[in-house]
Amino acid sequence: MYRVGELSRITNVSIRTLHYYDEIGLLKPSKTSEAGYRYYTKDDLVKLQQIIVLKKLGFKLSQIKEMTRVSADNSEKAERWKEIFDMEIEKIREEKRRLDLLEQSLHVIRHSLELTGDVSNDEILAIIQSIRLNDEDSFLSRHFTEEEQEILLQQLPDLTTRDEKTERWINLLKKIRQTKGEPVDSPASQQLAREIMGFIREHLQMEDSLIDKFWETIKPEEGQPEKVIGLDKETMEYIEQILDWYQKYGEGDKHGEENR
Repeated sequence: MYRVGELSRITNVSIRTLHYYDEIGLLKPSKTSEAGYRYYTKDDLVKLQQIIVLKKLGFKLSQIKEMTRVSADNSEKAERWKEIFDMEIEKIREEKRRLDLLEQSLHVIRHSLELTGDVSNDEILAIIQSIRLNDEDSFLSRHFTEEEQEILLQQLPDLTTRDEKTERWINLLKKIRQTKGEPVDSPASQQLAREIMGFIREHLQMEDSLIDKFWETIKPEEGQPEKVIGLDKETMEYIEQILDWYQKYGEGDKHGEENR
């Protein structure tokens, strides 16, 4: 048998903790002498090791007490353990979902900060709420078929992450914000139009009709806030104008010169 000091040294659990486990009935010594000395058996040592492992897994002492309760029926004990493990697994999944939502929100807020140089508390709350709502009732699912949704999710920049495509799109949006005061036929506007067309050709491998449908779906009504970060009504109209001019005159002239 082990005295409390020996058990403490073997398991690296403090004597004070072992006394507390005795008080709450989690791990009682198999024997207590008339002088008050606590004695533990090998079975008690095994039970303490179980308690240590379960604590490291994040279980509360009340749960551990239930899980390690002596039962003559091993199947009952196994079912009790499985039930508690399932509860903990679901808690972990919920926490992962919460952290995923937080990560997505932070990426979008960071992209917004890159574009505007500032972000208000109201905007942060709106972004988080928008992502939460999109998770429950997807904006895409309300406007596009399942096939269209799959294509859009694969092809569009994902503002809830940081990857090469998204970074390139954010940099384009920054240039657009800096240039949208220029005339549509200016060199700066038309250089930007060429870059936008290059991005579309390289990254948006989908039918023009789907691109147009998505564009019209996200365009805000007059006086309404943007539905996609960086694409307010004024910015979208500027993009439309410079691309229209580029396709009619800039790109057309280039093709004409090549055919001469």
